[in-house]
Amino acid sequence: MKTESVPVRSEGKLLLAALGCAVVHHYLFYGKTWGVSFPLFVLLFYVYYYWAVREKRELRLEPSMALAVPVLLLSFTYVAHSNLLLLVFNALAVPLLIVAHTTWHMSEERPKTPFILRLLDQVFVQTIRYVPQPVVVAFRAISFKLKAGRSQELMKVLIGLIVSIPLLLAVVALLASADSVFDRTLARLPELTSGLELGQTLFRALWIACIATGLFAYVQGLLQTKRWPPRAAEEDFTAGFEPPATTSATAPAVAVTPSAAVPRIDATVAATVLVVLNAVYLLFAFVQFSYFFGGGAAELPEGITYASYARKGFAELVVVTLINLTVLMIMLYGVKRPGPATWRFLRTLLGVLVGCTGIMLSSAYLRLSMYEEAYGYTVARLLVHAFMLFLLVLFVLALVKLWRERLPLLRCYAAVTVTAYVIVNYFGVDAAVTRGNIQRYEATGRLDAAYLGSLGYEVVPLLLELKRKHPDAEGVDEALQSFRSRIESGEPASWTEFNWPEWRAAKALEEQ
Repeated sequence: MKTESVPVRSEGKLLLAALGCAVVHHYLFYGKTWGVSFPLFVLLFYVYYYWAVREKRELRLEPSMALAVPVLLLSFTYVAHSNLLLLVFNALAVPLLIVAHTTWHMSEERPKTPFILRLLDQVFVQTIRYVPQPVVVAFRAISFKLKAGRSQELMKVLIGLIVSIPLLLAVVALLASADSVFDRTLARLPELTSGLELGQTLFRALWIACIATGLFAYVQGLLQTKRWPPRAAEEDFTAGFEPPATTSATAPAVAVTPSAAVPRIDATVAATVLVVLNAVYLLFAFVQFSYFFGGGAAELPEGITYASYARKGFAELVVVTLINLTVLMIMLYGVKRPGPATWRFLRTLLGVLVGCTGIMLSSAYLRLSMYEEAYGYTVARLLVHAFMLFLLVLFVLALVKLWRERLPLLRCYAAVTVTAYVIVNYFGVDAAVTRGNIQRYEATGRLDAAYLGSLGYEVVPLLLELKRKHPDAEGVDEALQSFRSRIESGEPASWTEFNWPEWRAAKALEEQ
């Protein structure tokens, strides 16, 4: 990182480069589906960004570069996968991670403002400040040209064109009246220009202008950031986020809480809440062990099937788990730090809360598995499985935080969230759902082929294999035909739309 002050790259060059990126963006995306074009433009943005900031930040390995890895992996999913739901989420996740990466990269060594506030400031304050700047830069360039040596001649040419317009109209009218062939030629001019759709041309120009303005304003906001609020206000704001100072058993506590500090919960109140919650959760855990973890020895109440039992309680358990996670965060960061003995007691109660939550997650997981056995596998149900595993990891990290207080829990949560999301994208959700349904068909003879036909192109090789093994499987031919129709109707018109699963599915269907 370069610490010395260096001049910022010319705004004119920065704007021209942004305009070039916008033209490429128009070529890659206008009227086309997203494919290989998405990772290509992400790479182009990074080239533009590092070129623009190289005089203030060197391109080298540093902690912020860790965010570039999920950005590139998620952008490549538009080539490697075809799950529509994840691709829609990736369209939001990739820009968010790019903003986080670039903001972190251009940050100070030890900024006092919380990172989430810096992200919001960068997007909604610094960037918006520079949105009008391209007009200012263009006006300055024109003004400079007019002051150059031949500007007077240019002005004379413009005046001559303006004066000639009425004369031109009069002369053309007279000539058209004098010569019928010339009049017919003029009449054909609208036909010759009919292919130029004015509305579409204006929209394309607006597209390029908006993308160029956005790129320029965002990068310029990173280069010339005006920090706010003043430092004194920042210290008041962040005071409430500082951990309370621990006091010894012999020394009296000193009231150092500033007026702007966040109010904290008394330790006795927190312990009472945890005791009550844990009592209920321990009773619930006992019931769960009798039904789910007791080897099936216990019978459900009469008239209740395992499928209905699973469907009824799953959502409620997930909501309770989220409530417990909220309670855990409040207890970790919002409770006044008591004496050592009371703090150990609170940590024990929180440990019991985490353990009971693990039992709830296990119960919800088993309920969902039973529901899938009864009604089949779907993408939504598989994603919920992944979400519950993700919650379990968050609770394990919180449990570690209870006994290792220096663990940066929020940073760990951010890293786990990004890592989990990338893993879900590359897990192959559609293929996993199809394999589960095929195994269920081989065991029960039931298959929702119409649903499989609505998934991504990764399903096609699995359905073809199922047809070879079970030619009489109901609905498989219709599902394959739906894939054929989708491929034929969305035949890529450009190399920018290339998608590997779609290409592989097309080849497999042709060879059938």
